[in-house]
Formats: sequence, C-alpha cells, structure tokens
Amino acid sequence: MRRAQRAADRIVKGSEPMSTPPDARKTTPSSAAALVRPLIAALAGYVPGEQPSDPTIVKLNTNENPYPPSARVRAALDDACDRLQLYPDPTARPLRERAAALYGVDADGVLVGNGSDELLALLMRAAVGPGDAVAYPTPTYSLYETLVALQGGISVTPPFDAEWQLPQSLFEARCRVLIVCNPNSPSGTALPASSLEPLVSARRDCIVVIDEAYADFADADALSLIGRYPHVVVLRTLSKSYSLAGLRVGLALTTPDLVAELTKVKDSYNVGRLAQAAALAALEDQAAMHDHVARVRATRARAEGELARLGFVVPPSQANFVLARRPGESLAVLAAGLKGRGILVRYFEALPDALRISIGTDEQIDRLLLVLRDLLAR
Repeated sequence: MRRAQRAADRIVKGSEPMSTPPDARKTTPSSAAALVRPLIAALAGYVPGEQPSDPTIVKLNTNENPYPPSARVRAALDDACDRLQLYPDPTARPLRERAAALYGVDADGVLVGNGSDELLALLMRAAVGPGDAVAYPTPTYSLYETLVALQGGISVTPPFDAEWQLPQSLFEARCRVLIVCNPNSPSGTALPASSLEPLVSARRDCIVVIDEAYADFADADALSLIGRYPHVVVLRTLSKSYSLAGLRVGLALTTPDLVAELTKVKDSYNVGRLAQAAALAALEDQAAMHDHVARVRATRARAEGELARLGFVVPPSQANFVLARRPGESLAVLAAGLKGRGILVRYFEALPDALRISIGTDEQIDRLLLVLRDLLAR
C-alpha cells in the first residue's frame, strides 16, 4: 500500500496545470461570481466521473455498458444523417409510441429527455421553488442534491438503514418531490415494487420519482405502479443497458396529465434527430439488449464473489456495478493506486470505505482483480 500511496502522490504532483483561456484572464473569480445569482456563485456543482482520452485506460467508474449498441443503431444513424438539416420531432412521437408499447403505458404519458438527468431537472423546474423540500434516502445519486440546490430548494436526506431498506421518515417528510433511486447508486441494491408501493400510496401529496436507470439489470421493476398512482414517475435511460451513453436519451413514464405539465418547462427541441433515431432502433432490438445484460449480470456475479474473497463486503447488486467496501478503512489510497495502474473506479469522499466498480468485460474485471490483489498485498 506504500507504493500505492507514492503512486497517488505522483498523480497529484504530476498533474498538468490547466491552461487559462484569454477571456478568462480578464475576469477575476470574484467579479465573475458577482455576475450570477448568489445561489449559483455559492454552489459547488456536480462533478461527473472522469472521462479519459487514453483508450488503454480500463474505465470502470461511470457505469457505462462495456459492449457496443445494437447493429440496428448504426443503420438508423446512417439514415438519420441524411436529414440533419431539419429540426428533430419536438415530441419524439415515434420513440414515445415504441416506449409505450414496450412498457405498457400510454404514449401521451411518455416524455423523452436528453438523458434521464434532464428529466430530473425538468421535474425540479416544474415542482420545486425556493424553500421547497425534496426528499430522498442517502447515500444515492449525488446529482439530486445539485438539482434541488439550483431551484433554491432544500434536500431532506434520511439515511438508508444497514440493510439498504427505506428509512421510515420518508413516509412523513414534508416535500414537493420524493425520489427513490432503484436500483440505488452507489449500493446497487434494489427494492421490489411491493416495498415501494406502501410509500407511493402514503405519499399522494407529492410527486414520487422512481429512478430506474439500472432496472434492466435487476430482477424486478416498478412499472406496475404507473397509472395506478397518477403522482408516480418512473425514469428510464438508454445510457446503460442499451449502450447509448454517448447519445443521451432518457424516458419519463407517467400519466398524460403530468407529461403535459412537464412539457411546459421542456426545451423545444431537447433531443436531437440522431439520438431519437438511435433510441428507437435500440428499443426495437430487445434481443441485443438482453444479450448484453445477461453478459453483464454473469460478470457481475463473478466479480462479487472474487471481491468478497479479497476481503471486501459487497451488497448483492441489481445494477451494472458493485459497491466494494472495507468497513472502517479509507480506500482513497487504493483508488489512487488503481488509477496509477490504468484502472478507474469511483471513490466518494462521503463513502470513504467503499469503491463503486462498474462491470466491464471479463477481461477488464480480470485486470482489476489482478491489480487489486497486488495492491492489497503491499
């Protein structure tokens, strides 16, 4: 571990300074902050996972699918390129109809976004004002906090219990929006619809968002709650199971009435022509998606077993990543050591005894395990 610490030091000391654009040199940080709302000036902002340009890096830090999208996607993109001079369908109607048929919902109850992140932002923009509360159990997707803060709202964040079950306080928290990431990130754990329904039934006073970004890797989902509870929104993304992270397409599944309200705060052409075409082709090739999901799930099971043999505590995952913990031990040095050996995983200061590890190919996971064994032996 001493060598890993020295590697971490080299990473920090060897970082290249960022060049400063000429225009930026004319404006000091203090004067720039004075030009924006005080709330924005005080905001730290969400920090996404590192995206290296070096193709030899093993990227296990942002929960991407290690396999390419369906071959139908390439054909759809080629065809769509002939019409790039035209604006895309502002409502993405063909995509909404395909999603509605796939998920068993009303097409008018589907809203398409620039990734599910935009859909979360639209929900906040529509429902949350200064001083309004948004509740969600933690630790979870940290973008929620940023989106709430942008609206001047207040995050109410009761912790999950030791078994990653919902905290009872969510049933009583006064809020405009309640979010449950399920399967949850960073834990990978999932709750069945039977566990979510009592919360949904009790919280008819607010919008209840079930963020199912990783649901295709799980054993169950909450689609059965849509329509029966008009205040429920289920979010899906094509970034993970459909391998379209580079095109950014998300789906909100809810009632037509709620979609009509959310559309009022949506940009006119929020999802481009290429993204719509690729997403439609991806949804039409369910066999390719299920094949990739099966491969990821098999690799996930093997990774969980091997990490446990290395002394990590790994909650059973229902996502395309695992949370590897060593309770009571900071894993910052281990994360830096992996980076020094060309492997990126996600380390969170708020969860210092854990690494979130995306499930890559079998070869990538083999390399990870080999380096982990070496680093842990030092």
